[in-house]
Amino acid sequence: MATVRKRKLKNGRLVYDIQVRIKDKGSGEEIVETSTWRADENMNEKKADNEAVIVADKFEKEVIASISGCSARSDPLTITFRDFANNWLEQTKRKWTLSYYVISKRALDFACSRIGGYKVKELTPAIIQNFFNEIDNRTHNVSIITPKPNFKEILKSYGFDYKNLRYDYHVQAATLSHALRGQSVGVKWSNELCRATKIPFNKLFDTIEKKEPYAWETNNKIKRTVRAVLSLAKKNRLVEDNFAQADYIDYPKKVTTPIRFMDDKTAVTFFDFLMSYHNLRIKTAMLIFLLTGFRRGEVCGLEWHDIDFEKRTISVERSVVYVSGYGVFQKEPKTEGSKRTITVAQVLINVLKEYRESWLKMREDCGDYIKPSDKLFTSQKGDLINPATLETWIKIVIRDSGMEHFTLHSLRHTNITLQIAKGIPLVTVAARAGHSRTSTTSDIYSHFIKTSDENAADALDNFFNHKNN
Repeated sequence: MATVRKRKLKNGRLVYDIQVRIKDKGSGEEIVETSTWRADENMNEKKADNEAVIVADKFEKEVIASISGCSARSDPLTITFRDFANNWLEQTKRKWTLSYYVISKRALDFACSRIGGYKVKELTPAIIQNFFNEIDNRTHNVSIITPKPNFKEILKSYGFDYKNLRYDYHVQAATLSHALRGQSVGVKWSNELCRATKIPFNKLFDTIEKKEPYAWETNNKIKRTVRAVLSLAKKNRLVEDNFAQADYIDYPKKVTTPIRFMDDKTAVTFFDFLMSYHNLRIKTAMLIFLLTGFRRGEVCGLEWHDIDFEKRTISVERSVVYVSGYGVFQKEPKTEGSKRTITVAQVLINVLKEYRESWLKMREDCGDYIKPSDKLFTSQKGDLINPATLETWIKIVIRDSGMEHFTLHSLRHTNITLQIAKGIPLVTVAARAGHSRTSTTSDIYSHFIKTSDENAADALDNFFNHKNN
């Protein structure tokens, strides 16, 4: 029941304190929620009292919705997809991570702009299929930046060449090489080059605007969220079935793109370069990625007590993520299987010991300027480090090494594929990677598993042929 208490402020305005007490039938606990409503200053007292009752009734239904997952139980025939989706979001906010909530909210903002006005019971497979087709047919504008045919000559006329751009102006080497070969480059990189050289953009580059479809994963997030909302609607008996399932809807297959990783020779070259790298902080972070295969959020969440120097183990207990509009925060790892302890190479333990000495000295030198923290990597003031910062670090390392472009996730792929290539059992590879199921590993790295399988067959063939000979 909702109770309303009226107050009058010094300025004469009426304020109504609303309290709702609901007993959760599942747990037996009493849940108390409060809200405050201020009457419009031009509203007379009688009208304000009546309006407060309406507001209190609405608030009570919202509280019931947050507990039961569906305010529509009182009126299941009229609730719209928009209202039910908002109820689902409230549950998501309490049950799941903030990043999942934000992704779901963005997906539902778009979905509700198209099908939000339909009553949940009105959503047929045809309506949902038409909406999903619209999602797949969407396009967005993309700018393709290509260097002018005489790109190299223009740079030379302004006194620039590959060497001074790379070492004096710290231009990313791999992208510069692409540009000198006439390959397309990114908008951000091309603008940064023009700012550094003070050469007008239209002298160095041509821009082609084109429309491209949205990425499969971007579209699938919207569909997946709609399917989750209608799954709850089915549980609440608002619909006879979830018409967003594959039983009713055509889902285009995901276009798989080859994963990017370092081959044996490149990985060794990268490792050797890191071992002599001048920045110990960046060096340590990159070696952790290469030698453990951890995700970037997991590396950002590492604390010194997660490392057992005697047993040569590192434990993953938490992750750090950035969510647009909310900032950087710490959360549980991606899945339950992501919490793990793995044994690491002695060379990494040695580097970590060296880094810890440097870390302790830095902490002592900075004193109160830096916040207390046990994290291996933090911001300059000791706050949680943004995972994007580590992406910047690998760009710096790649630029300094002169290697082709690789990302932090490329290092994870490299670590996993090297283990498979060396014949490490798949169950061990999956556990070290933090995959909850071995099938996840086999699906992503199926090509390399097949290659290892063929190598195993060849090895057996050679063995038995040798015996026969």
